[in-house]
Amino acid sequence: MKMLDGKQIILRPLVVTDVTDEYVVWMNDYDIVKYTESRFVTHTKESIGEFIKTANNETTHTFAIRMKDTGKHIGNIKLGGINTHHRYADVGLIIGRKEYHGRGIATECIRLVTEYAFKQLRLHMVLCGIYALNIGSIRAFQKAEWVIYATVPKIRFFEGEYIDSYLLHKINDVE
Repeated sequence: MKMLDGKQIILRPLVVTDVTDEYVVWMNDYDIVKYTESRFVTHTKESIGEFIKTANNETTHTFAIRMKDTGKHIGNIKLGGINTHHRYADVGLIIGRKEYHGRGIATECIRLVTEYAFKQLRLHMVLCGIYALNIGSIRAFQKAEWVIYATVPKIRFFEGEYIDSYLLHKINDVE
């Protein structure tokens, strides 16, 4: 894995020393994790440290999102599990610091990871599933030129009711 350099951010491999009290706070903040499966678990420094030990390997590349101007760790983006036979991978993203929401950072992260997946890893496609209510994430992926290719009806149990999930993807058209 290498560092990925953007306009506002730098993506570098997530490491155990990234675990801070603030990181634990994000992962236990319902407003941050409500559209993720992480909301079902209470997180600690120890549990996040254990996650990070497996976050980077042959089939998963997880990056810390750091602001270029301050070096502040504001979230993570993951590419994996990578399917080497069919050459695709899932993408997952979390911006933990609310003051960085709505500033184009998620879109920049998605573009950087997509480019890395296509140019460095030679993947054919990248995919993600997003709760239909997560409008901010849907917009971020669409601004990065991903498209919704399917709706999975009533698959997520969220706040007392079943809701839809959208499947988005981007295909490497310059292979």
